[in-house]
Amino acid sequence: MLAWTASPSGRCNRVVPFDHAPATAREDPHTSPIDDSDKGHLGRNDQRGGAATATTTTSAESSPTGTAPQSSNIGGTTSTTYAAPTTPAERRASEEEEKEEEGKEEEEEDGEDTHYVSFEGDRSRVVVVDKKATFRRWLLGSAEADRRYKEVWAACQLTPITVLLGLVSFLATTVAYTCFVRDKRMFLIPGLAGVGNWYNMLTSRSPRMLRILATDFDVLFNIGNVALWAGCIGATFGWDERTAPAVLVIMMTSVMVLLSDASCSDFEFGTTRPIILLFTTSIFLSVIVLDQGGLFNDVENIVWVFNTHDGFHTTTVEAWEASNSTALTGSDGTITHHTYLRSVGNTRLLLYTLFLGSAAWASVYHPTECSILKNAARRSLSGGMEGLQLDAGSEATVDRLDDDDEVIAFMPAEGMIIPDGPKRSVLCFLLNGNHHMAKRINDVAEEHKGWGQIAMIIGLVVALVALTEVVPLNLTWLGILSFPDAARCLFKMNTQAVKLCISEPFDFMVPFATLTVGLIGGMASFDFHPGCCAGFICFDFFFITDILLSDADLTESVIREAGSNVPIYMIAFITFGSIYAMIVFGACPSASSQHQLSFTFFNSHVKISFISMFARFMTTPLIFLAKFIFK
Repeated sequence: MLAWTASPSGRCNRVVPFDHAPATAREDPHTSPIDDSDKGHLGRNDQRGGAATATTTTSAESSPTGTAPQSSNIGGTTSTTYAAPTTPAERRASEEEEKEEEGKEEEEEDGEDTHYVSFEGDRSRVVVVDKKATFRRWLLGSAEADRRYKEVWAACQLTPITVLLGLVSFLATTVAYTCFVRDKRMFLIPGLAGVGNWYNMLTSRSPRMLRILATDFDVLFNIGNVALWAGCIGATFGWDERTAPAVLVIMMTSVMVLLSDASCSDFEFGTTRPIILLFTTSIFLSVIVLDQGGLFNDVENIVWVFNTHDGFHTTTVEAWEASNSTALTGSDGTITHHTYLRSVGNTRLLLYTLFLGSAAWASVYHPTECSILKNAARRSLSGGMEGLQLDAGSEATVDRLDDDDEVIAFMPAEGMIIPDGPKRSVLCFLLNGNHHMAKRINDVAEEHKGWGQIAMIIGLVVALVALTEVVPLNLTWLGILSFPDAARCLFKMNTQAVKLCISEPFDFMVPFATLTVGLIGGMASFDFHPGCCAGFICFDFFFITDILLSDADLTESVIREAGSNVPIYMIAFITFGSIYAMIVFGACPSASSQHQLSFTFFNSHVKISFISMFARFMTTPLIFLAKFIFK
């Protein structure tokens, strides 16, 4: 992925993590093709071709053959020569030294960088918006009305007032939820007090950028997370007046924070954005701890129940446990699945909070980097970059500008060039820099990769069928047949690219962590059957190497023969979707809902079925796979 840059008067381009691969080539001190003195891979500093150290030798022992050197001065240049070996022993020593030097030269040539991979974005989609063309101006309908509105707003000091009310309503709502309030209508006060803050934020947004953001996956995913949390906490409140601040203050302000890339205010985007992101992150972490810890007052713990006989319905935890109906499959064959709405809402809010935390971290070190706007990068072996081009709407905007007007330009960040070769591979790093051995192993693995791919398909299919016990459950051990091909893909990857991939908190860490936790829940539901554990671990390894780290494969053949990744994404989606459906809807007899995780957190005694934990966390990597397919 490639982050966009906001570059108005004072905002500049910036370099972003590898998953946000930039668009214009730059000379990085660790990746520049010009400097050969720093061509070591991750964790190494291998130097070649540096300046030689001059030494003066006068003794016979210092010469390569044991003979004394002879110096001459021709044309002002001093050269040192050695007498030819005369004895057979000297000749043999000289030949052995020449062979060793030739072997070293061949070994060094094997480790040379073979090519350079450049990453560039779609440079024909530079978007330029007029800073005065805000949502407020669109609502009022004219520039004159907008000017008068701003004069009244500034004269009454409404901006600091609404910001202060928004902060107070955030804090007051969180504290009030932990207290007993007899008249629930009192919660309408912080709910209404916080409206002015997010309304003021909305009016500073660019309508055109809002339309672009409305189609972005990260925006829709995070809005869906916080909206689901608001629905879950509203249900635990019984949909009384306490729901008002949760929706009008917390949820709506969260949406405006997500849309900060569209802000036309330099003060909000540049100066206060890190503060807003850090404050919102801390508030949401507090809400999760207080809610999951049972510290919210006068709430009902709602259980969402689905069964094949009655369909969907909700009940309380007390009624659900009293019914003694925690079995996944009843005696009449009815399949029942339940989950706690409080845990579902807090899990979704936690994912949104992780996104805010990563955005806050990036905003501190990269003040002009957009939090949401990204553009897919293209990999190529050459560094031929296209010139920046404005789209039709941006050209029209520029044509209408006066001399004193200001604009905001959203453009791909500057590019990156990463060298690749045997020394850059993950296997070379694991072998402590033995690039000669790494090259031989990778070459053999690539030559016979067809056998590994056949074994992977057989292993994954048999392991998948074995979960249903149509064939013996012990055949899930065959899932390890997918390991050699996944290891082949990992070993040839570029170490620098892998490092940049795994440093991306949202596009890598979130699907990786949720998939891993979900599969651990799946293992526990099978009572940690050894074959099932081996199969699930191989499924996880396959997802990491073939999906999440696929951009780190910079081998020349992959770049030249680059095609669509949709087939592999579809295979992964069908595979993990099948596992999800089979375990959740009772197609795996050995997966029992009786296996639960139980612990006490503050005032709350938490009991989570491992099947429920599996279902809850596995939805996130499936959503990301759908994103990769449609992208």
